[in-house]
Amino acid sequence: MSLDAAVLKGSQATHDSFASALASDPAAGIVKHAVKIWAREHGVAEDDIARLAERVMEAARSAIHEQKVRAVA
Repeated sequence: MSLDAAVLKGSQATHDSFASALASDPAAGIVKHAVKIWAREHGVAEDDIARLAERVMEAARSAIHEQKVRAVA
């Protein structure tokens, strides 16, 4: 599986207090570590691995936030 470098180099989303709370969650650290392992096993360039892990975490934060908003509505 190949990854588009342009996607990896996209702008980072603004982090709010919700994002920082998720970042301190031990489970989030495990997910981030697993993404890095997966990326190495699939030939992602070492320079792009940290960026990929952050993009995956941004997607997870967004999905969790959307579900919380839907639950309140």
